[in-house]
Amino acid sequence: MIRYKLLLSVIFSIILTNFAFSQEDVLVEVVDMKFAEKIVNRQPVNVSNEFPSNIGKVYCWTKIRAFEVPTYIVHQWYYKGKLMASVKLDIRSPLFRTWSSKRIIPQWKGTWRVVVKDANGSIVASKEFLIK
Repeated sequence: MIRYKLLLSVIFSIILTNFAFSQEDVLVEVVDMKFAEKIVNRQPVNVSNEFPSNIGKVYCWTKIRAFEVPTYIVHQWYYKGKLMASVKLDIRSPLFRTWSSKRIIPQWKGTWRVVVKDANGSIVASKEFLIK
């Protein structure tokens, strides 16, 4: 019985240590992430994961929960594995909506990916969209 209690105590302390460590490393949480044709009143309009090649511009809208403010996130826009743009976005409140956009030329058909990183450089989200 004593070994069982000792084992439970060790397991519990490991879990608590890992939880505390992971909470310190995470600066933000992406609550929602959407691609859209435009942003109106801080909200994405015409949300989709597929856009025509003549779209002109695609917006990446993110809703962020920040555990400490101020901080920032970075939207990294990738096309065919190549970094096409990197946009730093300031986060000024615990629940914050922000966005970036990327001009798209008709020849850039295919899969795009936006990677969201926190101020530590940790990837906190990633999502793809298609230019047809």
